Amino acid sequence: MGKEQFTIARIFGAYYELYSKDRLYVRAVLKGKLRLKSTEDRHPFVVGDLVTAESGYGEEWIILEKEERSNYLTRRSEHGDNHVLCANLDQVAILASYKDPETKDGFIDRLLVACYHTKIKPLIIFTKSDLVDSSLKKEKEDFYSNLGYDVMSISIEDEKSFPVLWKVLQGKKTFLCGNSGVGKSTLLNQLTKKSVQKVQKTNEVSGSTKKGKHTTTNSLAVFLEEDTVIIDSPGVKEWGILHLSKQELLESFPELSLAKEKCSSPYCCDLGLECNMVRFMETGLLESRKKNLESMFESLDKPHRVTRRDHWSQAITKRY
Repeated sequence: MGKEQFTIARIFGAYYELYSKDRLYVRAVLKGKLRLKSTEDRHPFVVGDLVTAESGYGEEWIILEKEERSNYLTRRSEHGDNHVLCANLDQVAILASYKDPETKDGFIDRLLVACYHTKIKPLIIFTKSDLVDSSLKKEKEDFYSNLGYDVMSISIEDEKSFPVLWKVLQGKKTFLCGNSGVGKSTLLNQLTKKSVQKVQKTNEVSGSTKKGKHTTTNSLAVFLEEDTVIIDSPGVKEWGILHLSKQELLESFPELSLAKEKCSSPYCCDLGLECNMVRFMETGLLESRKKNLESMFESLDKPHRVTRRDHWSQAITKRY
């Protein structure tokens, strides 16, 4: 039997679940030399990778090589720990719940930053819209749409939400990402029209803390009709951005990116006091957005989560 192409659908230990239209799902392992190949990433292969494999002994296949990625989504919370979550995406669906638990704007902004520098299109999906009034929904949607992002609100309780959502997912490979409890797994179950047990185990939000309980432990690609692929991911508390520089963080904010376009030296960007982006950040950026950006700068200076804002003034003084 010859070589065939697959997409990695799931990774569990040393084993891989591969998918192709002809074979559907098969189990595979890495060829010996690939297991020994060094890499700075946590794992050399991720869900969404396109690979070439051949049949081995019994029903097990052997992965021979990986195709070059068109893009990949990564996060880094500690120096030297680069965590690539998935590859070859068309878009990232940022799931943010209005309530129980409420997703903080800072988390959304971190994911938008991560998408910007991979050139992967972000889609912001506010969930649990049935728990808030229409004025709050409009305020949230307008805020991000005015920045140039695609935004929508859905409710698991409202079946009318899903045809609209399906339209933006259809024919694309989408990574679902958000805090625990925002409804990723429940949403996936609804989209696939399968029982909870067949797709992902769901869980209730903790009544005492109002924080989500982790249910998805590994990324999982589900292949639907019309070449639609949904990748579910473990819920994350905070998105590490240590793989980015301060300049890249500034540029990823649409308001500041526009300020850079007006700079007389667009290729300079030493972030000095005359930098258009820095000046606009201090005088023209919305306070909540400025606060989120400051938090990201603090993360770069002190990777182990800095929460006190007074460190920002010290960091910026040292920088200049």
